[in-house]
Amino acid sequence: MDDFSKDIELKFNLRFPEWKIFGQPADYEGVVIFEAKIPCPNGGEEDLLVVDTFNEEVTVSFDAYHAHFDDFGNSDAYDDALELILQITSEEWAVVSYWLDEQWNGSSLVRVSDLPNSNSEYPAANRLKIKSWRGNFDKEIRFQIKS
Repeated sequence: MDDFSKDIELKFNLRFPEWKIFGQPADYEGVVIFEAKIPCPNGGEEDLLVVDTFNEEVTVSFDAYHAHFDDFGNSDAYDDALELILQITSEEWAVVSYWLDEQWNGSSLVRVSDLPNSNSEYPAANRLKIKSWRGNFDKEIRFQIKS
């Protein structure tokens, strides 16, 4: 692993010692990176929070949402990624994704107090999925698309 990945792994393990067992070096496109796949407290094998360090950036993924963080400018990749991890695991935020049948149309991280109940953000979507870390806000809503 490169120094960037080693540094992120160290910081991650210090902040989340209970998740250390989920992190390990992984090969991605011929490059060894740090990757942690943390299972949701209520989820199955596919319900994971994933953190990786490919291409000297930290990527945080949960459900149909992901974000990339790097050290460009005044940013600190780990601190910015940590903020997102803490939002996701707080159960105060949830991922909202919009679908047309099985085709993803978009997703965002939304405060649970602002969760949508319509497809007004993506009127071409006929399905809205909400996924939260502990599952307290998980649901799927189907819509008829207006022509």
